[in-house]
Amino acid sequence: MSNDITGINPTWMHIPRTANHAALAVQTDPMTAALSHATEDAYFHAKRARTVLLRNATEYVARLVRQALPEAAVITVDTAEKELHAVLDRDGKTIWYAPATPASDLHDGLVDDINDLLSDAIPFGGLVGAGWKVADQGEPFRTVPLPTGNFAARRTAATSFPTPEGMATVTAEFTPGGPPAFQITGPNSQFSREARDRIRAAIVNSGLEWKPGTLRIVAHWTVVRTGSSSDLTLACTALAAAGAIDPAALNGVALIGELGLDGRVRPVRDVTDAVRTAQAAGYRKFIVAADDFEEVSRNEAITPVGVSDLAAALSFLEEMHEPTTEPAARPQGTPGEDAGPCAQCDRPPIWDGTGKRVNDAWGEYLCYGPRKDGGSAVHALAK
Repeated sequence: MSNDITGINPTWMHIPRTANHAALAVQTDPMTAALSHATEDAYFHAKRARTVLLRNATEYVARLVRQALPEAAVITVDTAEKELHAVLDRDGKTIWYAPATPASDLHDGLVDDINDLLSDAIPFGGLVGAGWKVADQGEPFRTVPLPTGNFAARRTAATSFPTPEGMATVTAEFTPGGPPAFQITGPNSQFSREARDRIRAAIVNSGLEWKPGTLRIVAHWTVVRTGSSSDLTLACTALAAAGAIDPAALNGVALIGELGLDGRVRPVRDVTDAVRTAQAAGYRKFIVAADDFEEVSRNEAITPVGVSDLAAALSFLEEMHEPTTEPAARPQGTPGEDAGPCAQCDRPPIWDGTGKRVNDAWGEYLCYGPRKDGGSAVHALAK
């Protein structure tokens, strides 16, 4: 009797024992198929997490080592003892070796910190995939090239997105230098691939770009029920990390919309539920697809903006953030006092608590009156 949990005899089914479990699962019961796909997703995430762990640990070790030895280029690690064995420069010259090198600036405290990192990371495996090669001394020694680049120049951005389980975080990191690369980590491999392809195409076809470097985005939720409605959030967070807009412009704004390959923002299902989730978390400003604007604007407790494409969403984020980034360019007044009529709408603005910006009686800064001469998306004081 076969020990195959699928219950399929590989001989008469003409499927070799080496066939992948996904191929077998489609020919068996739904529960086994579901378990098969769940295992595939779990394996994918575990493998990705292991690679990220080793990459981050190596970068952290590089930073610690270069605090004392700026010329460090390669380290040798004893993977059996999980300890730093030697440090080499770009020419392959040993500039530090264990247990200690006389007169070296790499003191025992730093070495202990490095060994603690190695002890935590090495047991997870995946060293070959992370570029750890067998050293000249042979096993268990490995040579590990230290990453180059200015890590202080890294840029990050973060915001939140309404999911059925509540608000979930989206983070993005941009590392300058090298050929452009774009990575997304999401609830499963299919989501990551499809979202990456849509967002990358939308950015390129919108005429937007970033300097050479690597963009890494992480959607911190565990289920895929959000579908593609998070595209706008993922794209704007990525572009904020890459420097297209100030990352602070994302603060307090919920972005909900699917992206087409041409950069258009498409309406999404259950947009009202998504708005309610964000509203319950304290969000009052929303950017949604133009086709969803009418439905969302029925909620009088929020301030929505409808956009037709990705570029328009970025423009609105910049304009909404403009008063806080350039306060000196605006007049000042006494908090709470009448600021005079808005030049674009009929809502009477008042000076906010800072005395440097104006909002209306509802506490909103955005203005939806007709813009004059390409005016601002915020209340504009009459001259």
